[in-house]
Amino acid sequence: MLRKRMQKRQEKKNDPEVRNHYGMLAGAFGIVSNLFLFFIKFLIGLFSHSITIIADAFNSLTDSFSSIVTIVGFHLAKKKPDRLHPYGYARYEYISGLIISFFMFVMGLFFLKSSMDKIIAPEELSLSLATYPVLGVAILGKFLQMIVYSDFAKTLDSKTLKANAVDARNDIVSTAVILVSMILMGVFHLNLDAYMGILVSLFLLFSAYQMIKETMTPLLGSIPTQEEVEMIRSYLLSCPEIRGIHDLVVHNYGVGKYFVTVHAEVPSSMNIVEAHDIMDNLEKKMKEKYGIYLTIHTDPLDLDDQKRNQLERKVQTILEIFDSSLQIHDFRVVTSDSHTNLIFDVVVPFEKDYSKKELVGILKKGFQEEPISYYFVLEIDHPFY
Repeated sequence: MLRKRMQKRQEKKNDPEVRNHYGMLAGAFGIVSNLFLFFIKFLIGLFSHSITIIADAFNSLTDSFSSIVTIVGFHLAKKKPDRLHPYGYARYEYISGLIISFFMFVMGLFFLKSSMDKIIAPEELSLSLATYPVLGVAILGKFLQMIVYSDFAKTLDSKTLKANAVDARNDIVSTAVILVSMILMGVFHLNLDAYMGILVSLFLLFSAYQMIKETMTPLLGSIPTQEEVEMIRSYLLSCPEIRGIHDLVVHNYGVGKYFVTVHAEVPSSMNIVEAHDIMDNLEKKMKEKYGIYLTIHTDPLDLDDQKRNQLERKVQTILEIFDSSLQIHDFRVVTSDSHTNLIFDVVVPFEKDYSKKELVGILKKGFQEEPISYYFVLEIDHPFY
């Protein structure tokens, strides 16, 4: 029902106003449902003297604060760019997701300490028949939350709502463990409350750690997905004048705020005005179709020079034999009376640590039988996708 209310807006999921509507709706749903779960679990926890149930109740209360953070995050993210923040405020969504993940981590630490205190100083439990249906209702409530948050997160590609969905999933697991432990304690009269609390706490801490890593990644800057790279590549290479692309860099300032730079290889015979017009049209269409701010740098190459192409293939082959992950681009040939300069960039993966001297030495060995003296003028580049 919640999703149906927003169905007409789904095709504009990158629109800040649409995302704000989704965030407000999901946040309001979370506040109401989590407060309800807090009250019923807190009352049962007090009555039964169970630290695990009381801790789980306060976890639900914390989830209400997380829902407030969700609302505030989406509201701030919709702010329009200004002089101080020309790229907008869409990253507030990531920040709110990070705050929620920290909430999860802090609650995990709180549960862990409380459970250890209970091992040192155990209390007698007073279980009643009402304990079991209340915990069952709590599991169903969290399951409904997980479905709603997951659905919205997938629709909007939202890290914040995904963090909420993961938190709800964790609550399902923790409450289910509590329910099972209560049943075992009721049947076998064993006080496992504190030990089960430790297991739940460790699970929450691990899940929070995973979510903190995931929400921090876009804030620190990450590579684009393979799907994004292929979309941009296929879009540019559909232009017959572009023979190849390299140095693709994607800057993500939040959902719907992508700035892309790329080098496009074109024949050197092209008229400069014609080339500029083609690239300008590609940039405008990319903005209209995908909402991506694209900047294209043209690299004119003499692709009809057979000798140049032969030398490029030889250099590429020598480097691939040494390391198949190495690629070259911007290959140019400059000749003189005494020698020939081969000028190009070598794309080296970040995990490799090759020096210019090392790569030049490998190429010299590969060209040592050539009758002409070749000098290798290379720059080391790194892949940003």
